[in-house]
Amino acid sequence: MKLLPSFLWALMTAVTPAAAQDGTPKPVLLACESAAGENFTIELFSESTFGPLHCVTGLTIVDMTPCAPDKGWGLSYPTGSAGLADVTNSWSVASQHFGGKFTAALGPETFNAIASFGDGLEPDLTKGSYDMTLTLDRSTGAGSYISGELGKVVFQCSIKPRKF
Repeated sequence: MKLLPSFLWALMTAVTPAAAQDGTPKPVLLACESAAGENFTIELFSESTFGPLHCVTGLTIVDMTPCAPDKGWGLSYPTGSAGLADVTNSWSVASQHFGGKFTAALGPETFNAIASFGDGLEPDLTKGSYDMTLTLDRSTGAGSYISGELGKVVFQCSIKPRKF
């Protein structure tokens, strides 16, 4: 029997019903470092008042709280601190939201996220925009993001054990 790398094993067990006694996926914290020297985190199934969310912290994603339910959208307030106003699984609700919106999906092979602002769902990746697309390979921890402001940036993630 071939052993799975610890990164892959931890991500696989985090999203199976057996991962927690009540069937809720167990939160997983990933520490990531980009080729540009940025340190950031991706937290899968982070506990919140909105239920479990996937969150990205530490990247230049402006005017929003980059958190969303799996295969859903996190909708941030359009002004002020840009905190999370609501979450939805409806693309039509998300497309009509004028503030920041963040969507995330954990698939069998990749984690994908999109951060955008304004009308519609498509990110604006033109020069000067802070909208972003992000992809992470679940088997290797290698990923990249693309933003209008920074272009394409590669990164590497590893599981970070929790201290408490």
